[in-house]
Amino acid sequence: MPRITVEVDSTIGSSIGRHGGPESGTGGARSRAGGWPVGEGRVEDTLDTEGRSVRTMVLMREPARPGDEVRAWPVAVLHLSDGRHDLDEVVCVAEEEPFVDLVDTRDLGRWHAEPAAWAAALGRLSPGTAYRVTGCGSRREADRLVADARHTYLQLTGCME
Repeated sequence: MPRITVEVDSTIGSSIGRHGGPESGTGGARSRAGGWPVGEGRVEDTLDTEGRSVRTMVLMREPARPGDEVRAWPVAVLHLSDGRHDLDEVVCVAEEEPFVDLVDTRDLGRWHAEPAAWAAALGRLSPGTAYRVTGCGSRREADRLVADARHTYLQLTGCME
């Protein structure tokens, strides 16, 4: 599973966590009220079809400040629409102990991390934009989106090997 670096733009609290609490089953970890923070940002060194960095949302242990970098891996891709534009946003989890068993869309349910929960977080992260989830793709689709965008970036910058 490829690792990526996400540059975080903003972070909010979320309801996303395991059944029985966000840290249940992590071997003696502190209990948390509510869920884990979700950050929104961009995958570094990528360009999508619109010429922008690939957008991402990342589930993480601690909130991040704007500009912080978080190592993560993709688990899904949300297909979104605001009525005028379609958009894909990669869903990731931070490369940290509590998230090691969250690797694909089939894992999202037991983390209360269905597409609707990510859409609710996105609505809070992007006030004034009403995104609607039109689909949810697998980790394989997210990996392909990131790989294609990284290839486009490398071609444009002349850094191809």
